[in-house]
Amino acid sequence: MTQPSLSFQGGTLVLYGIDQSETVPPIFQWIKARWRCEAYHYSTLGAWLRERKIRDTVARWQPLNLTLHDQREPHDYQLEALKAWQGANHLGSIVLPTGAGKTFVAIHAIQRVNRSTLVVAPTIDLLHQWYARLVNAFITEVGVYYGGEKIIKPITVTTYHSAGDLMANYGNDFKLIIYDEVHHLPAPSWGETALMAPAPFRLGLTATYPTQAEQQDGRWSLDHLIGPIIYEKQVDELAGKKLAEYRNERIRVTLTAAEREQYDNYYAI
Repeated sequence: MTQPSLSFQGGTLVLYGIDQSETVPPIFQWIKARWRCEAYHYSTLGAWLRERKIRDTVARWQPLNLTLHDQREPHDYQLEALKAWQGANHLGSIVLPTGAGKTFVAIHAIQRVNRSTLVVAPTIDLLHQWYARLVNAFITEVGVYYGGEKIIKPITVTTYHSAGDLMANYGNDFKLIIYDEVHHLPAPSWGETALMAPAPFRLGLTATYPTQAEQQDGRWSLDHLIGPIIYEKQVDELAGKKLAEYRNERIRVTLTAAEREQYDNYYAI
């Protein structure tokens, strides 16, 4: 008799060797003659798989065994953020103001996890910035996956636009997913990429965490996709200490009726 197994397929988990009459966790649905569920449930299934002696073929992530060549010491608040994330089972979002070193925190998170990592960025410009920072930090090959290039490495950077295709084909290659500018993730099509990934470790980075209203009405909840806010510092807490002093200046302009109509239409979107 063939041992039952769990596999990754196109952003879902699929049970083989277990028929429809058998009892399975309620997250599974019987679809196309197989029990299936979204891949993000993977981290909840470990005990059940062991109990039922189901062979787990999902995880393909690898040890990184990299040396961190960036020898700068993290600030105290960056260490606090890392400790909070590790204490939250490597799930959740870190909210820090612009210029406070979120990328630096993420690089240290990758070093500590020491497993294959995917970084998701909102634009191609940011993808290339991440690529350069990661190459310089670890002196290693880094993959990029977007319209212009599709190279998969144990550390890979993609965009929100391309993440769906990557997850469907290579989602089980990565144990850690880092969502840069995570306030973009609640968008309907982009949030689905988090559901397609079995990665048990997830980190969101942003300076502008979305409000509850921005996570409703067809948008995804970040708590559901990657976990809650686990560390936060406001700009006023760091200005003049770890960040430069600053001031806000508001410049008002008068819009024509046509400009106002166009502005209101875009703002509504």
